[in-house]
Amino acid sequence: MEERVERIAEDQVARLVRFVLARIPDPASLQGEARRTATALQLAATKQIAAVRYHRASPPRPAAATELHASASWNLLVAFAHVWHDHPEFPADAAIETFEFESESPLSTTTDHDPPRER
Repeated sequence: MEERVERIAEDQVARLVRFVLARIPDPASLQGEARRTATALQLAATKQIAAVRYHRASPPRPAAATELHASASWNLLVAFAHVWHDHPEFPADAAIETFEFESESPLSTTTDHDPPRER
C-alpha cells in the first residue's frame, strides 16, 4: 500500500523550484519571439514560486486567504515540471499536486493551517 504524505516539505519546494527554473532558458541569450516566450515563462514561474513561498511564510490565521492561490500556483509549477517528466533530474517525489496529500493544507508548514477535523 502506498503511504500518503501529509505535507509538502521545504526540500521538495526547493527541488521543484530549482528544476523548473533550470529548464527555462535565459531570455538574454535569445532573440525575437523566443526571447519573449522565455521571458513570459520565467515571469509565470517566478510569480507562482513567490505565491507558494509567501503562503508558507504566512502566520496560520491569515494564511487561509493565500491558500487557494498558493495551491493553484504549486499545481502549475508541478505541471511545468511534468513537461520534462522524462528528464533524468525530474523530482518525482516533489512534483506532486496538492490534492494527492492527506492534509487539507499541504503547503502549510504546520498543522496550525489545517481546519479542525470533525470527531
